[in-house]
Amino acid sequence: RMTKQITFIILTFLLFSCKGKNGNEYQSVDINSQLKEVTNYQELNDYQNANKLLKTLINENPNNAELYFRLAHSRTISNPNLFEIMNLLEECLKRDSLNYKALYLKSQGLMFMGDFKRALDTEKRILENYPDSFVLKADIASTLLFNGDFEKANEFSESILPESQNIYEKERLIRVQIYANYFLDKIEDVKIGKDKLQQLGFETDYLQKLIDSKELKFEDFAVGKNVGNKPCSLNELNTMFPKKS
Repeated sequence: RMTKQITFIILTFLLFSCKGKNGNEYQSVDINSQLKEVTNYQELNDYQNANKLLKTLINENPNNAELYFRLAHSRTISNPNLFEIMNLLEECLKRDSLNYKALYLKSQGLMFMGDFKRALDTEKRILENYPDSFVLKADIASTLLFNGDFEKANEFSESILPESQNIYEKERLIRVQIYANYFLDKIEDVKIGKDKLQQLGFETDYLQKLIDSKELKFEDFAVGKNVGNKPCSLNELNTMFPKKS
């Protein structure tokens, strides 16, 4: 079926406070040193020991939001269990509602769950605090599409195209527009988008098949398994969402 072929080319989207020299300070330093050990395990792809240490740290420090985030993030990379990841993120956000890295992972999880409305609300909340994040804006464009807001997806993608830094970012936004126009039955605009991708050097045979068959239905497209987000590394998340001073 054409729909199955198309699935493969659907949008590829992917805190400590020291209060003087007392027990809390030493505890914080100790947690930080053990988190470095967690990172060392992860860099060796030893997620079993990384997760085991994180679980021990959570048991010893049940009110530390960052620990829940770190375990949730670790689980996105190794043996992902969406239910467990979302629960860990909720535990983090209960303790630190402004943990934007956790909010971002939550938005990704909501996308996979097919809860595009809540994903969009979460992304917009983060964007209010990181208004210059192109990755976040591109995610919002994709989420608008999956949520069925085709006109908004088109307009928003067009508005942020000048901010794209490379052809891959451009391609992502043009594809949002292509699918939005496809579901709006604006086939001529789909063809214009296809030509733009060709000019950038991307393969577009699948789009011609899409145009010819007109078989892809939105209800088959807008499902979590088609989101295609890739897990972000910890470094990527720290770069995207630097701590607010």
